[in-house]
Amino acid sequence: MSGRRSSLISRFALSTALLAATLIVLATIFFHFLRGDLFMDSFSAPLEEWASSMAAMIAADPEMASAVAKNHQVGLIIHSDDGVIAFAPGGEPIDPELLLKHAVGFRQIQVHGQGHQSFSFYLDRKDFSQPRYSLLGGLVALLLITVGFVYYVQASQLKPLRWLRDGVDAVSKGDFSTRVPVVRMDEIGHVAQAFNTMTQRVEQMINDHDRLMADVSHELRSPMARIKVALELMPESKMRGEITRDVREMEALTTVLLERERVRNRTARLDAEQVDLVPLLQDVVKSFAKRPPGVVCQDLPDQLTVNADATLIKVLVQNLVDNALKFSLPDSEAVKVSLQRDSDDVLLSVEDDGPGIPAEQADRVLEPFVKLDPSRGHKSGYGLGLNLCQRIVQAHKGTISIGPGQVRRTVVEVRLPAG
Repeated sequence: MSGRRSSLISRFALSTALLAATLIVLATIFFHFLRGDLFMDSFSAPLEEWASSMAAMIAADPEMASAVAKNHQVGLIIHSDDGVIAFAPGGEPIDPELLLKHAVGFRQIQVHGQGHQSFSFYLDRKDFSQPRYSLLGGLVALLLITVGFVYYVQASQLKPLRWLRDGVDAVSKGDFSTRVPVVRMDEIGHVAQAFNTMTQRVEQMINDHDRLMADVSHELRSPMARIKVALELMPESKMRGEITRDVREMEALTTVLLERERVRNRTARLDAEQVDLVPLLQDVVKSFAKRPPGVVCQDLPDQLTVNADATLIKVLVQNLVDNALKFSLPDSEAVKVSLQRDSDDVLLSVEDDGPGIPAEQADRVLEPFVKLDPSRGHKSGYGLGLNLCQRIVQAHKGTISIGPGQVRRTVVEVRLPAG
């Protein structure tokens, strides 16, 4: 399958343009053909009748020959027993040979009279085929208007398809709140309605799942507190130590789930303000200063402001740095954090020297509760940190990506709209 993007709308526009060009060429050819022999042939019978009547008039009164030539702007040659006489289109007598010489290309109509008398009328074809370029221009304009109107109607019919494409793109990025307009119940309308129903159900399932996890986590805190009290009353033993470790792990998971629910609720109602990311980033880096292999800032600008929720952005940076440190190896270099302006976006990068993430699983690790192969060093965590970061980034209309898929190196890049 080719990776080249192909737009149905652009192909439709191109085909419409080719149709318009073809119609214009055909109209031009037909117009010139109509002005030529076809147009002239349509006058054959009327012209012959006219020539016969003129010949009869001249035969009755030879003095009328000059007047006929002058009034009708035609060349005239009369053959009779008395000889050959000719008249120019202006009515003046002219040498027959000279008239024939100048009448090359003229239309000749010959009428035989009584005896050996014959009349030859020479009509200038230009008088019957005057340029009508204004008519041609009007014809072309009419064709263009017609094709344009047809294209407009067809494009409006395809507009719901563009809405559906945008909706699918939004869902592919994790925005299940997307709905597409349903303006008519044709085939595309039925697909759009089915799409809305699907996203609504998926969104409801995800919300129910998140709510269930939050409720369960909240309800577990009290039993775990009672278990911790009971453990304090137990004598020291191997079993007590194992139970204590299990309770601590459950408590940590419960805390992460409750934090995830808190962030989810906050992303639904962002408290946006102008936030300078430089001091915020420096504060977060300082809080991790004692954790090996360390964290360093690279190429930080003096100031870089975005319109965002400061609390959520701080949680975002903390999770990214904590995740990078968590998966660093004993011989890893320090985690590198950088911040820069990239066109209309703010680019935040967190790079670690850990076991790396396979390229084919870079998108999968953003899903909740996804943990990679422990043999590659991914042994800790609950698979919620990067999903939490993705929620925060999406709430700010940004993007998060993971690369480049090397054995030792992972870079998490976050793009947030600047402003």
